Amino acid sequence: MAKVLISEVMNPIAAQLLKEAGHEVVQMTSMDPEVLREYIKDCDAVVNRILPIDRAMMESNANLKIISKHGVGLDNYDLPAAKELGIMVTCTPGCNAQSVAEHSIALMMASARNLKAVAGGYETIGWDAKKRGDGVELWGKTLGIVGCGDIGSRVARMLHGGFAMRVLVYDPYISKVPEGCELMGSLDEVLSQSDFISVHCFLSEETKHLIGEKEFAAMKKGAIFINCARGPIVDENALVKAVESGHLGAAAVDVTETEPLPKDHPLFALPNVIVTPHFAAQSREASYNVARTAAENVIHFFSDGKVVGRVV
Repeated sequence: MAKVLISEVMNPIAAQLLKEAGHEVVQMTSMDPEVLREYIKDCDAVVNRILPIDRAMMESNANLKIISKHGVGLDNYDLPAAKELGIMVTCTPGCNAQSVAEHSIALMMASARNLKAVAGGYETIGWDAKKRGDGVELWGKTLGIVGCGDIGSRVARMLHGGFAMRVLVYDPYISKVPEGCELMGSLDEVLSQSDFISVHCFLSEETKHLIGEKEFAAMKKGAIFINCARGPIVDENALVKAVESGHLGAAAVDVTETEPLPKDHPLFALPNVIVTPHFAAQSREASYNVARTAAENVIHFFSDGKVVGRVV
């Protein structure tokens, strides 16, 4: 059968299913792209999460037939090269959407209640940490959603239905939004009216630095900004300036332009900014579902061809 490389540590269901289907499984434990470059040379399939796979890697192995993405973001792959070389690329649509949506809301609530400063302060200065500023409620506020696919629409439904929020959506690629939400004609309309802004669009040449200095300036003073999509969608220098100036009330990001983020990065030093390490999709349920579907795509590719989430 096929030799399948699992390039990153993931839920063991992936390796289990592949072995049960008769495939040889090779497990990488390093997150070094150069290690992947060596491992990929003699495999028939790769189950991969966030490590980059470029044209040179694909060309180094004439036997490579499928790259099965563990997740949905595809910005770490050279898709034109895969198409040209006849390598199928699949993803796992919907498998981690609920996890990312809930993490986005968790960051939103933690930012609104100033939990980083208050919880951290309780450990260092004691009871007086409660004087570090009142939080704000989500109830009845206006939420701006940038990108309303599977994840964005879940965030919209939960916050509109559960917190009576007015939800404004900017997404030029859709014509319908969840019930009770409003599809707006421009990004500025959403940014200028929203108390909370949550980013959920794909990364592309079109969306790189979609949110920069101009866009932060367009936001309401005191707005709270959340990004659980991809780091390069946001100009981080502009984000730091918007927080430091006091224009933004708070921010929380699960993704950054450089990952992992250097320990001396100014985002870590800001008391009203929460940074998590690309962690949104790592619930127990999502980790299992994504690993299972990624493995099943490889299994079906070599058996009956009935994959899901085919991109190339």
